[in-house]
Amino acid sequence: MYDYHAKNVLAADPLPVNQALQLITLLEAHQIHGLMYVDDAMLYERPTGHVLRTSNWAQTLPPEQRPVFTQVPSLAQAAHEVNAVWKFALTDDDIPKLQQFGKHVEEQLGLECEWSWHDQVDIARQGNSKGKRLTQWVESQGGSMENVIAFGDNYNDISMLEAAGTGVAMGNADDAIKARANVVIGDNTTDSIAKFIYTHLL
Repeated sequence: MYDYHAKNVLAADPLPVNQALQLITLLEAHQIHGLMYVDDAMLYERPTGHVLRTSNWAQTLPPEQRPVFTQVPSLAQAAHEVNAVWKFALTDDDIPKLQQFGKHVEEQLGLECEWSWHDQVDIARQGNSKGKRLTQWVESQGGSMENVIAFGDNYNDISMLEAAGTGVAMGNADDAIKARANVVIGDNTTDSIAKFIYTHLL
């Protein structure tokens, strides 16, 4: 949970270093690329297509909003040097291979896998989810999740859509995500969120 304006972490459950190292060993054995989210940056060993695409997209953002991508010679070495390892984002052109790897990681390491895009799976400690953190923050402010509207378009948004009083799925989401939401609106490439807010809240 992060206070963007204060640039301060409010609550977190980072990966223990030993689990991060075990995951890195598995990534190397299965030849799967992983971005390691640490402190305030995303670390990688090889500039894969996914890294280059995301890095190029980041350059279109205002400087103060750009995520930091840093190439390192060894993720394992970096895991020892950083303050916190938040999660890993894994990509591979072979989706079945990635799906099987995710199951293997959950069974062997007890970590949790959530798909954040059609070809990307995020791995973090069990229980870490958008729904959990959103609920914690709302309750810390004296609010109720019944009065919260959450928007999402992928599998890692399901916990948040279900926790909110009104879960709104984007039109470009998979049917499985839409089925877990209360409302479905237009694609995330349109102004459908703004229209929903103006229509239902303002």
